[in-house]
Amino acid sequence: MFGRDLDRMMQMWAELLGEIEGSPMQQSIWERVPDRMKLPKVGTVEDRDEDIVLTADLPGIEKKDIELSVDHNSIAFKAKTEERDYDFGQSFDFELNPEEVKATFVNGVLDVVVKKAEGTKGKTIQIE
Repeated sequence: MFGRDLDRMMQMWAELLGEIEGSPMQQSIWERVPDRMKLPKVGTVEDRDEDIVLTADLPGIEKKDIELSVDHNSIAFKAKTEERDYDFGQSFDFELNPEEVKATFVNGVLDVVVKKAEGTKGKTIQIE
């Protein structure tokens, strides 16, 4: 798991530094990392007002090979076959409702929707 965490951290830093206009880091640090050290990006997470949506492309995986877990502040899954090994985890600084989860797996794509706990949902503010 340490390798994947380091990989995510490097991607985040590369994106952050690449966003700074005129930065000498405009050329991504990520581009300088040797391919052998890069782990493929497994899933994407979208933060919506009332829920979190995880989408992951898992070619070569069957539903029975996926282990999904959701707790009050994280989503994680593992999927393993003889040929493939996927591992993904994401923590949040707000609470999720692990009782309100919908997960589907269709044509190699895992979609997970987790409702945020009451009190952590976003709110649209009308500007006067």
